Parts: sequence; C-alpha cells; structure tokens
Amino acid sequence: MTMSAQLSRYRALLTGADVTPADIEWLRQQNLEVEVCRYDLSEIELARALVNKDAYILGGVERVTAAALSTADDLKVIAFMGVGYHAYIDTAAATAAGIAVTNAPGANARAVAEFTIGLMLDAWRRITDLTTETKAGRWHEIKGRNLYAKTLGIVGMGTIGTIVARIAANGFGMRVVYVSRTAKPELERDIAARRVELPELLAESDVISLHASYGPQTDRIIGEAQLATVKPGAILINTSEAELVDPAPLRTALRDGRLAAAAMDGYYVVPAPSDQNDLLGLMALGNNKLLVTPHAAGATEESFRAMLTANVESIKNVLETGEDPRVVNPGFRDHARWLPARPRPTCR
Repeated sequence: MTMSAQLSRYRALLTGADVTPADIEWLRQQNLEVEVCRYDLSEIELARALVNKDAYILGGVERVTAAALSTADDLKVIAFMGVGYHAYIDTAAATAAGIAVTNAPGANARAVAEFTIGLMLDAWRRITDLTTETKAGRWHEIKGRNLYAKTLGIVGMGTIGTIVARIAANGFGMRVVYVSRTAKPELERDIAARRVELPELLAESDVISLHASYGPQTDRIIGEAQLATVKPGAILINTSEAELVDPAPLRTALRDGRLAAAAMDGYYVVPAPSDQNDLLGLMALGNNKLLVTPHAAGATEESFRAMLTANVESIKNVLETGEDPRVVNPGFRDHARWLPARPRPTCR
C-alpha cells in the first residue's frame, strides 16, 4: 500500500448543519479537515468533540460554555452560522481563553426577511391556530383583518429590516415607520418610510417587527413600560433575539389582550422547553397568542452556503492572521493562545 503526499490542513468541528458530500469536499479544498456532528451535543459531548480542533463552526443548538471549552486547548476560533450568537456562545469564556468568535451578518438577510413576512401573516391571520383547530374537528368562522394600509413599525433598520420594509410596502401597501440609529433617506424616498422615536412607533404600529442587534443597549428594549403603550390589537414579531423583549410583561400583554399576538424565531431557553417545563409561562399560550419557531428564519439552501462561506473565510483569516471583520470579541487577542495556528499534516 502506498501513501499519497501529505497535505497540511486545519482541523474543524461542524455541528447541526446538514452538509452534503459536495460541501465536505469544498471544505477540504479550503484547507479544512472537518468532523461533522449532525445531532445536538451535550456539554460533555461538545467538550470531547473539540479536542484537537483548531476551529468550530456552530450550526446547531449546542451551548459553548466555559466547561465545553475546557478541553479545547487548540481551538482558535468559533464561527457561528448566523447572526444571533448570544444564546449559544459564552463569549466571555471564549475571550478569556483567547478564542475568537465570529458570526455571518448579512449572509441570511433575505431568508430572515421572508420568514419575518411569513410570521407576520401567520400571527395576523391566525393561520397556524386555524389549521390546528380545523384538523381537530373544530370549524371556526373567524373574521380577520387585511394588512393593506396598516402600519408596520420596524425597530432596527439594517439589511433585514430594509428588506422587510420594502416587501411590506410594495407587496401589501403597508405604511412603514422605523427606529434606527441612522436615517435611511433612500428608503424614505422609495417607500415613504418615516423615522420616529420608539414611543411613537409603538403607539402607531399595527405590526411591530424587531430587527435590532442584541447588546447592553437593546437588552429588554421592549419591556413593561413599552408594552403598556402599544396600539391595542397590535402584533409583535421578533426574528432577532428573544432577549430584546422582557418575557414577563410579554406574557401579561398577551394574556390581557394588549397585544393580539406575538411570534418569535428562537426562545429564551435553547432548546425551548415544553409548556409544562417553561418557567416563563409563555409556551403554554395557545397558537392564537404566541408562535415560536426553532431559530429557523435564516435556514435556507441559499443562506446556508452564504453563511458557510462567510464562516470559512473568517476561520482562515483568524487562524492565519488573527484579523477578521466579523470578529465580535476583539479582546481575544489579549491572550497569547490566539497566536496563528499551524496546519497539521493530513494523509489522503
């Protein structure tokens, strides 16, 4: 038996993503020898899987805790397949270990925007609730409301929010108001969108859609005081991160009818608990009040390849130079362990 020439590759773990043989071959061409785990890993299982890995592409619902990183002596970078990494990665623990954390902003923007519109229609017209009731033998005649000429309030007018605004205005004839750190003059010109402050948006909007990035300034940006001022009968859509909304007053607003319904992609606990085990009491609300999906908004074939490409670019940049525009914890470089990795010989 003869052995082919040795190649030098970085070793990576990829979890949660349904990759094809073509994807694996493409990753090999990118100098990555990848171990794929398609199922959810426990903290202990993840710790074992990260041994001898240079990089980790997180595409599942694993929790990267300090304990999970305790065996990852060679790990230099965690690339999150999406944008909202906060519920999945203990960024402080990664930073303390000299491990870079990156995400893939913009790669799944179109997918998330389209999913947002889907949740909006579902919550507004109670589609999931009516389907469940009808299949259970209950034939309800419920009079809904058109979205035409209603007001959509967007909190966070970035790439995703902009796509949602254009679909809503051009496709449904909705009026658009928005809250953003910067004005969007082109959007205002194209669809007559209007920039306002948050209290005005909450008071005017029939549909409130959250697209702000999560951070200290946006944590629980929608709380008891804000929910007390929303327009009666409004619905709330959150395809950003659950923590933008305070769960206790959200439950109260839904039960009291201040909010007609809410829909969220992702939950405060990952994976989401059953209604019997949910300490927040939200999962017990019926589909006519609350819709929850499993962080699926960005999961399309097209966005998967875009996110994977962004993740691989970030991994190579960090491993080779320690620099990448998608790094979310630049403090990782304060620790000596971040120093560029060396590819390992691999036989094939």
